[in-house]
Amino acid sequence: MSYKDLHVNQVDHFLEQANAIVIDVRDSHSFNSEHIKGALHIDGPTMGNLIQHRKKNPPVLVYCYHGNSSRDMAEMISHFGFTNVSNLVGGWEAWKNHQMLNKKNSPVYNPQFSATFAYNSSLIN
Repeated sequence: MSYKDLHVNQVDHFLEQANAIVIDVRDSHSFNSEHIKGALHIDGPTMGNLIQHRKKNPPVLVYCYHGNSSRDMAEMISHFGFTNVSNLVGGWEAWKNHQMLNKKNSPVYNPQFSATFAYNSSLIN
């Protein structure tokens, strides 16, 4: 194994690292619904840009739904020459549950969340 496992309680520390890259390998719909703030969705251009940055060797975190598929992607990225690659154990589900249990400001981006709770002054009149 040429990557390391990262547990949800270690993600905040990971995100504090300069130039940290977070890659979401879930489907586009799931990514567009919500994801770890700053995460990139994996696609051809994302992989091309990542490979171009390998000389800088940034820390890379990969996650999927449950932490299984992302293991393969983390392994592949490490074979591109990256030496600081991590897989999020338990994936998105573990991260989301961790955020809910800790009830802290979640670095989860959900574009529908703000619309759901948007202030509507017509409801008051």
